[in-house]
Amino acid sequence: MNPYLIAPGIRFNDHVFSEPRRLAEGALPRCGGLFVILVRDPNWAPKHFQPLCFQEFGNNSQDTLLNCHPIRWGRVADLDALFVSVLPMPFSSASQRCDVRNQLVWAYNPVYQTTGISTGQHELAHKLEQLEKKHEEQTTQLRLLLANINRMFEPQAEPHRRSIGFLAKPAA
Repeated sequence: MNPYLIAPGIRFNDHVFSEPRRLAEGALPRCGGLFVILVRDPNWAPKHFQPLCFQEFGNNSQDTLLNCHPIRWGRVADLDALFVSVLPMPFSSASQRCDVRNQLVWAYNPVYQTTGISTGQHELAHKLEQLEKKHEEQTTQLRLLLANINRMFEPQAEPHRRSIGFLAKPAA
């Protein structure tokens, strides 16, 4: 395979991160951006790295990558097995970086950023709750209708009608 046809770095959605480096060797640029913690996984393609966590960092960040989430990385037995890729986003605001990070988390569902319910499942749960509320309202209306059905079909007293035809004059 021609090495010039392979883009340098690693691509997540439409964003090209830097080439993965060992976590201990990684450094954050002076501008804001995103970084992803990776682990080797032969099941991922075209590059054999699975994302564990997407995070953002601000402008002039003095944090090292190891200090970002020490509790989470303590679970991994060998820190040498972790890699990092950086996506510099100069002139970006914190909200723009947060939006890109949330899109990547939603698309790749990284291991260390899974919540009990994903966004799609949360939306479905909300829609189900709305449907149940609507169903309860309709059931209440139907019960009221059925309770009053006898009144609807009772014969109502009709006003006095004149009979059709000529009436004979009463004899005087």
